[in-house]
Amino acid sequence: MALFLRDDRTYDKGRFLDLFKRMQQNHIHFVAASGSQYQRLRHEFTEVADNMDFISQNGAIVHQGDQLREIMPLSDNQVHGIIATISRLFAKHDVNQEVVSGLNGTYVNADMDPEALKIVKYYYRPVISVSSLAQLVGQTVNDQFTKIAINFAETVDFQQARTTLKAQLPDFLSSENSGFNTELIGLKEATKRSGIRALQKLYNIADDEVMTFGDNENDLSMLTMTPNSFAMKNADAHIQKTAGNVTQFDNNHDGVLAAMAKAL
Repeated sequence: MALFLRDDRTYDKGRFLDLFKRMQQNHIHFVAASGSQYQRLRHEFTEVADNMDFISQNGAIVHQGDQLREIMPLSDNQVHGIIATISRLFAKHDVNQEVVSGLNGTYVNADMDPEALKIVKYYYRPVISVSSLAQLVGQTVNDQFTKIAINFAETVDFQQARTTLKAQLPDFLSSENSGFNTELIGLKEATKRSGIRALQKLYNIADDEVMTFGDNENDLSMLTMTPNSFAMKNADAHIQKTAGNVTQFDNNHDGVLAAMAKAL
C-alpha cells in the first residue's frame, strides 16, 4: 500500500475509480497486496471493495471481495516461539511495536507506548490489547494468527537487527522487510506471490497476464513472477533491478496509477 499511497497517505481516488471502471469493462481484476490487514485495505478502497481482491498480511490471507479464499495460519506455539525469540534477542527499548495479526484482528501488549499504538491503529484494525502476547491463545480470542510484525527503534542498526533475527528463526518461517524499520514474520510459504497464485487459479490467469508493482523486499516474489512487473521510481536500486520495469513517477506523483493508465 505504501507504493500506492502518497506520503500524506492519500491517493487520487477520482482517477483510480475511473481506471477501476475501465478495468472492469475489460474484465481485468484489481488486487491490493500488502503487509497490512484486510480490514484496513477494505477501508482504503471502500467504494469498490466488494468488486476487487485482497492479498493481506504479505500473502497469508486472500479475499475475493468479502469472501475468504485462502489463509495460511501460524499455530499458537509458533507465535509464542517467535515472541520468545524476539524477547531473547532484543532489549525492550530496541522495539517500538510488536504486534500479532490474525484474520479478525491485531493484538498488542496492553502496556504498548500510546504513541506507538496510534501508529499501529493506522495500519491495522481492529487493534485489541491483551495482557501478554507471549500467552495469546487463538481459541480464546476466536482468531487465526498469520503474521508477527516487529518495528525497531531508530536507534537500532536495522540491517544488523534483521540479520540477527533471521538467523534465529526456524526454516519454515521467513522474515521480510516491509519498510519503516519493520520486519514481518510468518510462514515461508505465505508470500504475495502465493496469494496471486491462488487468484490465478480462481480466474485462470497466466503469469504473463499479471501486472505487479512493488517497492520493498516483501514485494520481490511478485516482481520476479511476471515480465510485467514494475518497481517504483523511488524504490531501492536492488528492487528496481529485480523488476522488469520501473515506473515513470514515484508514489507522490501517482506512479502506479500512471502506469495502469498507460497499460489500459
